[in-house]
Amino acid sequence: MTRGRGRTAQFTPEVRQQFLDEVAAGATIKNASTVVGVHYNVPPRRAQTDKAFAAALDVAKVRGRQARRDGTPHGESRYNHLGCRCGVCRTAATAGRVGRRTIRDGQVLDLDTARESPTSFLLLGPSPQTGRIAA
Repeated sequence: MTRGRGRTAQFTPEVRQQFLDEVAAGATIKNASTVVGVHYNVPPRRAQTDKAFAAALDVAKVRGRQARRDGTPHGESRYNHLGCRCGVCRTAATAGRVGRRTIRDGQVLDLDTARESPTSFLLLGPSPQTGRIAA
């Protein structure tokens, strides 16, 4: 029985294609690496030496970002992070902002007069250190 040198290859062409498919479907590098059974630093290292794999990985990342964006439900997060300005996202973002502008005793700030104030909405509540309300 003869022994070969080094470890057996784990990131075979079939595994690389499966990895690229996972990334294109929206998985992160770490999650896709876990699915195919390799350490998460193996694909980026392979991309440093294999230009064809690096190009395929770049394409898969673009497709994966689009897949994650398409899978994100409409709401405040999509408005804030993805720039969606549809009616659902605008309504959710407005409701979120109004909720955060509520003072601890349940009073909602008067938005007409507050816009003219040079202080931040966060400064209008009592300070955690002193317990006083900022003027």
